[in-house]
Amino acid sequence: MQNNEALKFKPVALPCGQKDSTRQYTTNLFVGGCPQMCRYCYAQGFRAYSKSGPRPVSLQSIEGVKKFPARIFLSSSSDPFHPIVLEQAERLLKLSLQAGSFVVISTKALATPEIVRTLSRHSDQVSYTVSLTSLNSDRNRILEPNAPSAYERLHGNNYLCGIEQLADSGLHITLKMDTMFPALDDTQENIEGLLRAARSSGAQAVMMSYGFLRKSFKKRLIGVPLLRDSLIDMNEYQPIASGKGYSLSLAKKKFRLARMAKIASEIGYQVISTCRCKNRVEGAFEGIPLRPDCHFHHWWY
Repeated sequence: MQNNEALKFKPVALPCGQKDSTRQYTTNLFVGGCPQMCRYCYAQGFRAYSKSGPRPVSLQSIEGVKKFPARIFLSSSSDPFHPIVLEQAERLLKLSLQAGSFVVISTKALATPEIVRTLSRHSDQVSYTVSLTSLNSDRNRILEPNAPSAYERLHGNNYLCGIEQLADSGLHITLKMDTMFPALDDTQENIEGLLRAARSSGAQAVMMSYGFLRKSFKKRLIGVPLLRDSLIDMNEYQPIASGKGYSLSLAKKKFRLARMAKIASEIGYQVISTCRCKNRVEGAFEGIPLRPDCHFHHWWY
């Protein structure tokens, strides 16, 4: 499925990517609704979101890019490795990496062996983030119905690659525990199990982030029984990078993120952080290596 829509790079609207050498440009390989249908996805509130389905950009538009920016983010409101755009992703990565771009990847989907080969040839130009918040298959089926299973994201399958294959190819992998819901995803059992599984598969860094909900979006999730207790806890209206939203209180966030960071440190993660755009937790975490930045947007290794 192709069209004549031009591929455009736009600045990422996050504090960690707005100036100097850290400024980066984002591209989405399709617009419209995302087929993964994650119940909590904030992109559903974007104007470009459409229930009519995704519209991939054309290969011709990728081939026509004359100059790639120094830093590229894949992606802000879609999954760059969704099966509907794997051909486009392969071509974009080859061209941009050959041009010298530093590429930041954030995905729930799986990479093709060809993508992994391309990335491994330019491993010092790639920061690769895999989103996975829980090992619980029932939770993931309800909240992320069309995304690959936790097992696949960790270990891949017969055709596509997960964290294990990516790490074996020499890539720098971050586990992105986002979006976390309190009373559901931050239990001791889930945190320890997920952190150990991802570290065993080869993840070296972890970014932990509680979700936030704008008023209209919180109303949509009230009908999800699994999130009942979480939404009760997400009762503080607090500032985020792009306005305000409901989330777990900042005081509770600081305490719980510190506890999770301590576990990650003991398991052996090289870098541990939280998203400062959504979790504006101030103050130092004494003795705990929790960095208050979205490090997956940076060259952290």
